[in-house]
Amino acid sequence: MNGYPTVILGEPEIQLAKKKADELVAHFKPKIISRQKSGSATFKDVDERLKRLEQDQLTGQLAQLGGTLYLTGSDQMYRIQRWNCMRTPDRGDGGYDILGLTLDFKGSMLRPHRRPTSYLLPVRESERKKGWTYGLVVVDKAKDKVFCHVMGWVSDSELEGRYNKEGQFSGAYTIDNEDLHPFPNMRWEL
Repeated sequence: MNGYPTVILGEPEIQLAKKKADELVAHFKPKIISRQKSGSATFKDVDERLKRLEQDQLTGQLAQLGGTLYLTGSDQMYRIQRWNCMRTPDRGDGGYDILGLTLDFKGSMLRPHRRPTSYLLPVRESERKKGWTYGLVVVDKAKDKVFCHVMGWVSDSELEGRYNKEGQFSGAYTIDNEDLHPFPNMRWEL
């Protein structure tokens, strides 16, 4: 037991997340190019943002799908949420990764030779909402599978005093993996 649940996505789930990520890229890429603004708090440089846009969107969608599957047992809420979000893509989902639930998943792609437990949960000031919960999902892509490690969660009030003024997460609040609360053990039999 590794101490956190892992959701394994097969080809159909990977293609679903890829389709949704591609929709977002198709919508935002022309806007980034025409405005010459990255549209990201993380990347100020437009070229760097464009280089990472597809991978970042795919990572976010895989994380959201993995977290949703873990909490709900099916991809139905993910499909509904993505449909709803794409009706007004410039507004985004407002952090509702599962409709009606004040939970915002943050996804990170697992880099070679790193452990999922070495990742932080970052939350940008603009993403914070009083009374909300943020969950970390570390995405590990293999050949024909994706492993979504559902690392844990933290409440918005627990972010106080964790603001970074410099470094990779400058402008974000970060929580170490060891300070995350574990998601409950759930086993769906649907």
